[in-house]
Amino acid sequence: MMDTALLNSLWQGGLVTAIAAIAAAFLPKHHAASRYTVWLTALAGLVAVPLITAFHAPYAAALFPAVVTQTTVATSVATQRAADAGGPWLTMLWALGVLFCSARLLLSYARIAAVVRDSRPALDLGQDVRISDSLTVPIAAGFVHPVVILPAAAVRDLPRADLRAIIEHERAHIRRGDLITNLVQRFVEAALFFNPWAYVIGRQLVNEREAACDDWAVAATGAADRYAAYLAELALAARGTPTPLLTPSALGSKRLLLGRIARLLTGKVIVVKANYVAAAASLAAVALLTLALQSKGVASVQTMLAADPNLPAKCYHDVTVINAPAPDIPKSASGIKASANALVTVGADGRPVSARIVLSSGSKVIDNATVVAAMKSTYSPEMSNCKPKAGTYLFRVETGGP
Repeated sequence: MMDTALLNSLWQGGLVTAIAAIAAAFLPKHHAASRYTVWLTALAGLVAVPLITAFHAPYAAALFPAVVTQTTVATSVATQRAADAGGPWLTMLWALGVLFCSARLLLSYARIAAVVRDSRPALDLGQDVRISDSLTVPIAAGFVHPVVILPAAAVRDLPRADLRAIIEHERAHIRRGDLITNLVQRFVEAALFFNPWAYVIGRQLVNEREAACDDWAVAATGAADRYAAYLAELALAARGTPTPLLTPSALGSKRLLLGRIARLLTGKVIVVKANYVAAAASLAAVALLTLALQSKGVASVQTMLAADPNLPAKCYHDVTVINAPAPDIPKSASGIKASANALVTVGADGRPVSARIVLSSGSKVIDNATVVAAMKSTYSPEMSNCKPKAGTYLFRVETGGP
């Protein structure tokens, strides 16, 4: 199922990214902390949505229009076929890619550890500030005991007011928990190295994270124009110098840096705190997307697979009922015109594991009889790539018909 989740992330990640982009578009540019929170939610959705939809049993629901459920089912079927066609090679190639990207992260960690080890304290600037001769840009480093590390040239050449702004920017990374979230971001990018949406979201996270820390620095010093001038000087001094992956980037690309400078010079009121209402709305939209992707609706995977003559029928089919006993409904309720739908989880051995009502008849007696009949029925398990697997079946009972 992992290969299915990986392929799902390619198209589902686009939907998650679109949700975050729409949410961020409603937030002003000077609300960097709020925009960052929205994109952090998108990063979590990029991982969670494909995993949930691949490993969690789908359900039948009328929450969404038929066109939505049919489209998601069609796309999921195409993804499943691609995963089956790739076989174990797809997972093996992914594992090799993750191994390579993880090695890069280990090298980055080793580099940062060496910088911290070789740095020296700058007690006149703060207990948590250190100086390094091997850096050209300031960084915040250390997960257990984080510190601010300044380039020796900056400490030697810059006025104390500029140094204070730099230190406040890097301290903001520590206070906001950016060292941990950056670590999570890099691990996600390593796991989804093939997925362009991971880098789209990552780029937005870097931009908004640095802008949010700029806000902290300006709020502490009250000198936005001076701080913007320093960023321009830093960009010239550090041109072509890579920043370790496992520490928040102080510069980023030239275009993003110019955007940060322009943003500081707008004169807008700095907003340091995040608007969690926007984050909650983004999270709710991602959750709704997950529900839409999981709903099977009326168009079943079995029907769509059966329509393809190139696929063996015995190798791909949904759970099917072999023998369904009549529900034991009392006469007092049998005359009521009603219908009840129960979702049955069927194991790979064909035995029902559980059943629950997903569409009630309005009568508790009829609902209970439906669940009992569903559990007493015998089933043929779902087949994928000619192998039985756990699946679900929508068991329906109707009463009082003509």
